Amino acid sequence: MYAVWRLPQFMLQALKVPAKARAAVLDGTPCQDSHKNEDHVLLCVSQPAEEQGVHVGMRSSQALARCPQIACLYRDEAAEKELQELLLQGAETWTADFESTHPGLCVLDLRRVHRLQQPGWLEHGRHMHQDFRERGLEICVGMAKTPDMALLASHAAFPVKVIHDSMTDEKVAFLELPLSVLSPPVELQQTLSLWGIHTLGELKALRRQAVGERLGPAGLALWDLADGSRERLLELVRPPVHYRQEIELENGIETLEPLMHLLRDFCQRLCTQLSHAWKAASFLHFKLGFDDGASHTKDLRIAEPTRDVEVLLRILETHLESLSASAPVMRVSLEIMAVNPSAAQDLLFDRGLRDPAKFAETLSALEALLGHDHAGRGQLLPTHQPDAFSVSPFLEKPSSTEQPADSTRGLPLLRFRPSWTADVKLQDARPIGLRSGARDLQLSDCRGPWFLSGHWWDARQAWSQEVWDVYTQDGGLYRLVREKGAWKLEGRYG
Repeated sequence: MYAVWRLPQFMLQALKVPAKARAAVLDGTPCQDSHKNEDHVLLCVSQPAEEQGVHVGMRSSQALARCPQIACLYRDEAAEKELQELLLQGAETWTADFESTHPGLCVLDLRRVHRLQQPGWLEHGRHMHQDFRERGLEICVGMAKTPDMALLASHAAFPVKVIHDSMTDEKVAFLELPLSVLSPPVELQQTLSLWGIHTLGELKALRRQAVGERLGPAGLALWDLADGSRERLLELVRPPVHYRQEIELENGIETLEPLMHLLRDFCQRLCTQLSHAWKAASFLHFKLGFDDGASHTKDLRIAEPTRDVEVLLRILETHLESLSASAPVMRVSLEIMAVNPSAAQDLLFDRGLRDPAKFAETLSALEALLGHDHAGRGQLLPTHQPDAFSVSPFLEKPSSTEQPADSTRGLPLLRFRPSWTADVKLQDARPIGLRSGARDLQLSDCRGPWFLSGHWWDARQAWSQEVWDVYTQDGGLYRLVREKGAWKLEGRYG
């Protein structure tokens, strides 16, 4: 059996407007200029106002013309969210399986609640209604064998209605309900209105196949909802799960061995939780608290999501081997960031890591030896400065940057690593010969100079170069650079 809780005039109840008041909720926000009058659309209308001819979708000016006493209010989204949370908290006291369908509507799956028996469904519905009545809220409760049928029952409930399979006459009464109770898309409702279809019975009189051919999947979904016999899975509300273990010790830990024993216990518990939820660990948040009040926090990224205890322990141990502390450890905390296990299929010519866990362990050792900012993936910076690069974490996905269309034009430059120092002979401020190491090169031609510079606004990072392309008599084409008064051969073309 399913139960549907529906809060009539949800927006007005969130504003705590009395049920007998003539009121409506507008789609806008309070205007900062009090002299500016805007004609808003009505989103929610109270029952007394509906009796005066006011309905949802009408303009506020039209509503005031039909009902001068109507109070037009602005919606309070924070209050609506709070009221929806209150509705879900109430559902949690009846069952662990419930769905937050949309604001003001909640579906409860009562099939696994053994303390509820079928002969008492009506009495249970009255208890549900009374619980909210004591909180000053009006709620309609519908119960049926399917969620959609229970939804229809909630719209016909005053305040509780239970529908069994044998109650054919009660189901016939649903045919008189307006289409608006199903909250169809505006365009779809306008189309059906042009066809002269305004109630569930008029929609069900059409053949389902014909509705699908003309209105598509949205029309089929609306027809199935009006029929009420569809079996569907609920999108259950589940509280966020935190995969975390922590402990505060009475006696401090001074060596690595007992700390790793404690961390093994943490990892085993967390990996068991991950396996039950079909999740894997992608990130470790590790924190130590020491007896002198100091603390140590480290975020450890995992190369490939896993729930292998030994892999997690190796990552932690590699990091802890390089850690030194001046006081015993008194607090230990380990939190795992869980993701869905990787199920991507490798492409034919893609090459991945043979052992991602081993690679992550090696990378952690390098970071401990060289420093976190000195081990990772080199990325060229978007600048004209030669060889300018940054180091980003290797396990983070590199940002995809499109290469310019003309990046491959001209002769390729084979760079010398490191650049060759050179002594250059000048004539009229132009190179005519150079010596690099044991080689004397006579120049037959040169082009330049081209001046490159950057970061001129920062004296610590400012740089400038004078670049020449030189052609030697033996047929070599080189790039010659002068920087800070010193000459060097950067590379050879071709």
